[in-house]
Amino acid sequence: MDLDGAEARFRDYALAVLSSAPDMATDLFLRPYEEYDRLRGLAALGGRKERRIVDDVPYPPLRGPRTPDMYPIDDLGAALLAVRGKKAAFIPKSWYKGARAIILVLGLSEVLKGQYPEDIMDLEVWDVVEHRKGLVLDRMKSAGLRADEELALEASTRSTKVWPVLALLLARDLTELYGVLNSSVYVDHIEAGRLSVENLVLSNKEFEKIRTLAELHPYAGLSMTNPTVKVEIGLRGSLVRVAIDVPPIATPTFDARNLSALPRLALPRLVNLGTLSAKMAAQLVQLIRDETPMLIAGKTGVGKTTLANALLAYSDPSWRIISVEEVREIEDFSKYGLRHHAYAMPGERREAVTLFLHRNPDLVFMGEILTHEHARAFGLAKDSGFRILGTTHARDHLALQSKWTDWGVESALKGVHVIIMEYRRVAGLFTRKASDWVRMEPSPRPDCEKRLRMTLGSLHNEQVVGCFRGGTH
Repeated sequence: MDLDGAEARFRDYALAVLSSAPDMATDLFLRPYEEYDRLRGLAALGGRKERRIVDDVPYPPLRGPRTPDMYPIDDLGAALLAVRGKKAAFIPKSWYKGARAIILVLGLSEVLKGQYPEDIMDLEVWDVVEHRKGLVLDRMKSAGLRADEELALEASTRSTKVWPVLALLLARDLTELYGVLNSSVYVDHIEAGRLSVENLVLSNKEFEKIRTLAELHPYAGLSMTNPTVKVEIGLRGSLVRVAIDVPPIATPTFDARNLSALPRLALPRLVNLGTLSAKMAAQLVQLIRDETPMLIAGKTGVGKTTLANALLAYSDPSWRIISVEEVREIEDFSKYGLRHHAYAMPGERREAVTLFLHRNPDLVFMGEILTHEHARAFGLAKDSGFRILGTTHARDHLALQSKWTDWGVESALKGVHVIIMEYRRVAGLFTRKASDWVRMEPSPRPDCEKRLRMTLGSLHNEQVVGCFRGGTH
């Protein structure tokens, strides 16, 4: 099912109206059948203008696209994400409400293009959407129609350059969105896992829209000499990181990570989702409280940062937490009342660790260990006695050892507990004893099991932190 193909008749009607009867467009979109029949009657009575319009504009479509037999799992505001197995479909809300609704949102979305609030300085995309949504609601009321918030939101979202991707980025439980030119878009969903959105294929036209959105940011221009960019975009209180690659380094590709999904992946929810057992969760809480250095290792996109972020919520309220990352990914725990000082520091980190020695941190989150220099910095922090947590890319503990040996920093792994992540699952916990790796079976202390039980039912990291600050959940 192709989204554009399914709506082709409606788009043809909308464009014909705008071409032949622009002054009547709003009426032909808000009351399509009544207005068209009125024009047809006037044409029959000899009206030349009405005859020209009726000749140029087809009769408004009477039936909308057939909605797929799938189960909706996420309300995107302007649309629904529905699934069957590992296949998904993006279904605009108007498809469920019939042909009249589709005409309204498609037609008014064309009329809205180019309309902005008076003060357009420092506007985010969502500011424009909200402004245009208000215009649609006003027009509905003027036409004597019931003000439909969902249709108004869909029309305003469609009017932007990044529909339908913009709607997908607003999914509460969608953590990442991927697109490769001429292939179906696929997503990582908290509940449903990785899904291919069958009716959204990334065409060159759609890719250029996303590229334009990224290039609105200063210093984000893409070119032969700068073929990759990464920018952060604010959307309705959410923060989305968009990375775009173009030739010569890759086929046109984008990756959008919903950073605002992290708070909703608290440790109790990860337990419920099967990422790890309650015993393992309590064991990891014990390790972070016992000043045991930890590395979370796995391939790209398996949930390393998600698990690290969830564990940081179990920090003691009295601790001073310092995080240092190439680009900020974990959430800012200071907004929940923790003493969290976050740094985004691309490049070398040994200097940062030396600096932290004088800041008396109780816990250091090292972010992603990408290079041998980062690994040395991790080793320095560990040997300095910090509680330390980091993430790194490795297939398993043996591959991690091989990589760090090649880097000449194998000694930095001594005494480190390594959590191996497979896709959305903790596959094992290992530590080095002498020259051998030992698989650790979870055997948490009662106090750490109790600490985890205190947070059961928490849906958000704010609720987890609140449990240790006298809050409720």
